[in-house]
Amino acid sequence: MTDTGTTAYTGEYEISEWVAEPYSEPGSTGELSRVRAAKVFEGEISGTSTAELLMAGNDVGAGYVASEQFVGSIGGRTGTMTVQHWGVAEGADAASSGHIIPGSGTDGLRGISGKAVYSQDPHGQHRLELRVTFTAEAAVDDE
Repeated sequence: MTDTGTTAYTGEYEISEWVAEPYSEPGSTGELSRVRAAKVFEGEISGTSTAELLMAGNDVGAGYVASEQFVGSIGGRTGTMTVQHWGVAEGADAASSGHIIPGSGTDGLRGISGKAVYSQDPHGQHRLELRVTFTAEAAVDDE
């Protein structure tokens, strides 16, 4: 796959919906839940998303895996895409990242691929950084 170079885009987001359904499994040592979340993004990444998460947590740490469908614009290109991401936290230390599912981009986001890094500052503001490339074919179609 040929690409036209990696570009980083950032956006802040708010979680506008969080619906958790706890469940338990024999032998689990913490809470397990399925979560449906919705987000609203502003900045170079603007739009909305819905995500399905599987979460696990206990008194020491927590983790999740998620599939998230984004609808909006990234660097002025408008369309949809899917991001698969994960995160782990222990106390105040947390890491969360993932990847754009290859071939999931539509319209102006067709041909997108790359990495997603989710973070939260000490004041609670959520951020997403996307480090993306577009296939050469998608770049030619945009001209």
